[in-house]
Amino acid sequence: IANAADPYKDAWWVDADRKEFIKLGFTLQEVDLKVVSHDVLVESIRGADVVHVCGGSVFYLISVLRASGADTVITDAVRSGEIIYTGTSAGAIAVSRSMAPFSYDEEEKIYMEKVSDKRGLGLVDFIIIPHSNNEELKDEYKKMIEHVSEYTDPLIFLRDNQVVIVDDGKLEIISL
Repeated sequence: IANAADPYKDAWWVDADRKEFIKLGFTLQEVDLKVVSHDVLVESIRGADVVHVCGGSVFYLISVLRASGADTVITDAVRSGEIIYTGTSAGAIAVSRSMAPFSYDEEEKIYMEKVSDKRGLGLVDFIIIPHSNNEELKDEYKKMIEHVSEYTDPLIFLRDNQVVIVDDGKLEIISL
């Protein structure tokens, strides 16, 4: 699912994700949440071993997930053990219960109007903050830190070479 990248002209990271999954031997099925029917969405998710959600705008992504019903389909499938969820950047952030820290990102403000709240999918009880070593995001992350007392969930800052794995409630951060 690459819809988080819809607002961007050059979404090179989506192609990078695709290439890595192909290198690992996965067969890909792209699902565009803006056009897929609910029945096809359910069939696609249930027929998959893994659902991968690419990066881009996290609030845009949540708005599309909710509008298509994919939020419920995905969370139900993950909680029942039918699929494994993976995500990069916004796709990783989306699993959090709250996306409140990203409401201070100027690029996100336009898409926040499309959602009624700052809830994520709620698959984990912490907030993922990716790209913590990216100099270009330094000012946005300073704004997040200034409001840290407002967040009720723990924050996990990940560098671009790190992943967080949650399996049976056990959390592990791996550096690649």
